[in-house]
Amino acid sequence: MRWAILLCLLSMASHNLAADDTDLPQTTPNDAGIDCDVLCEMSQWIRREKLDVRAMVLLRDGKLVMEWYAADVTREHNHNTFSVTKSVAATLAGIAIHECDVPGVDATLDTLLSQSKNVVDADPKQTISLKQLLTMSSGFPVTRGNRPNADPLRQLFDQVHNAPDRNRFVLGLPLDRSPGSSFAYNNNDPQLVAAIVHEAYDANLVTIAEQKLFTPLQFHNAVWMFRDGKGNPPGGYGLRLRAIDMAKLGQLYLQQGRWNGETIFDAALCREATSDQTGTGYGYFWWTAPDAQGEKSFAAKGVRGQLIYVDPATRIVFAVASDLPPEKVRPVMAKLTKELLPKAVSSWQATENNLEAEQRWEAELAKAAQYRSQHRDGLPAVRLPQLAP
Repeated sequence: MRWAILLCLLSMASHNLAADDTDLPQTTPNDAGIDCDVLCEMSQWIRREKLDVRAMVLLRDGKLVMEWYAADVTREHNHNTFSVTKSVAATLAGIAIHECDVPGVDATLDTLLSQSKNVVDADPKQTISLKQLLTMSSGFPVTRGNRPNADPLRQLFDQVHNAPDRNRFVLGLPLDRSPGSSFAYNNNDPQLVAAIVHEAYDANLVTIAEQKLFTPLQFHNAVWMFRDGKGNPPGGYGLRLRAIDMAKLGQLYLQQGRWNGETIFDAALCREATSDQTGTGYGYFWWTAPDAQGEKSFAAKGVRGQLIYVDPATRIVFAVASDLPPEKVRPVMAKLTKELLPKAVSSWQATENNLEAEQRWEAELAKAAQYRSQHRDGLPAVRLPQLAP
């Protein structure tokens, strides 16, 4: 009788683990060694705190363990990932290096960007390396799109964003610091990384991403917004992805750049990208722990609670799509990744109560599918989940 009930519940929630459009194998939380009751605790906490979390996806050992969706959100909805876009740009640069279209991270602008020679002459910018761009240490000025309109950092962001040719505009900006002297998080460095990938392939960045990354990993409904007058998207923001595709990107890094037996980019570069390159816990557009050498957890982060969290020790990838007030992002993500996820792994035991726990989890998924945060009300479309046209 208990099995009949479970099968009925699993059938009702089959949309959560449907695999018709993903090459990820499926498993249950119990089979993956994940405590269903802790997953329930996670979901209930989100609902109790009225957080605008739209989607969560959990992988372990490359298998799809959990898909959690709030009301009016499905697997097929994409989400504005904000600065998670930077990690995709770094991945495309890694692919270009693997395919020998870019010599390596030590190559400099004078060899990587023909346009740079038309903008700067005997200038330190010519010696800026791809590695300095990937580690936010090029010396280009900081911009901030999430600051008040009167803030100079926001004003510069708007100037770059609205430029008809962003690459040329950024190259023309004066440096704030000597190249390689210090880390300063910004959107100008990923803009030039995107330009380098564009020039390496002599193709639009969107086309490159589709051919080299999105198609091999079976991404769907990926949209890169905010193209400039030249048709190029920004390298540091603007990419919309499904939550399950965010998780796939994390899995690609957990698998050291390999997917379905094919090398997408080199394992050595994957380790470099997820190691601390700056003394601040920042790699190649990925965040990690200070002094990490690729062995510790790492993450791609967006300003309003977009997250790809990868923990090599537990072989877990966890993707979150949400829209949170900036001051809540850090405590909410810490609660999910530093408290509840480790608890879900450490507290799991193979007992006869596992079946009842799975039933409780399926019931909670059904409740989550009816949950809609009022925070969504009145938000612009760009910050809401979207289906393909």
